[in-house]
Amino acid sequence: MWLDFTSFIWLTAKVSLLGAFCALDRTAAFQVMLSRPLIAATLGGMLAGNLEIGLLLGVSLELYFLCEIPVGTNIPTDDTLLALAAGGSAAALSGLPANAMLDDKCLALIVLLTVLPWAAFTRKLDSWVRVRNARLIDEMETRLLACENASAINFHLYGILNFYGAAAVALGMMMVSSLLLVPLLLFLLPAWAQAWTGSLLLLFPVVGIVGLLCNMNQKRQLAVFAGVSILLLVF
Repeated sequence: MWLDFTSFIWLTAKVSLLGAFCALDRTAAFQVMLSRPLIAATLGGMLAGNLEIGLLLGVSLELYFLCEIPVGTNIPTDDTLLALAAGGSAAALSGLPANAMLDDKCLALIVLLTVLPWAAFTRKLDSWVRVRNARLIDEMETRLLACENASAINFHLYGILNFYGAAAVALGMMMVSSLLLVPLLLFLLPAWAQAWTGSLLLLFPVVGIVGLLCNMNQKRQLAVFAGVSILLLVF
């Protein structure tokens, strides 16, 4: 039921170190939409050996975070890190012999329950990195005034390194916690409850869609959410 120690470390390191480059696309560099949950979760799943379950999680999280828009000074949840960790953890656990007959939707749902609580942490982490990089700007200006142009350019690289390092460490922490908790939660999950997991997983994109509808017609958002949720659970 559990990953052996070598696989545990290897998969965590691979998703953390390579996935952190994808996380740079969010703010620090590139910005070619690689940081979207659909791409990030699929990449995390591919790195850990199961692209399909990564894609499943990517679709769910892409819709779930539709309503979070970085407007003004608002720092939204880093859905890239959550998607990478979810895709990597689910793919790693799906390769275990004990989970060979387990429905991907069931595994994806349990993984999400262990990854999404990190949302508040990702916002604080993003804020911390931004504050740290703001200090670099002051130091860079000091170097430029001192005509140390070559040294000042390096601060751009330091800023990117701060984002990369923070993303890699955060991914490692999320992966470790998920890989430890998910097997325990699956062990405690009653067999009869597994039949409901597919419908419950669909509630995540519904939440995101309802969030968008909230901006259009607040009076109808609860009715839409309740109606769709009941249909999912019934059918």
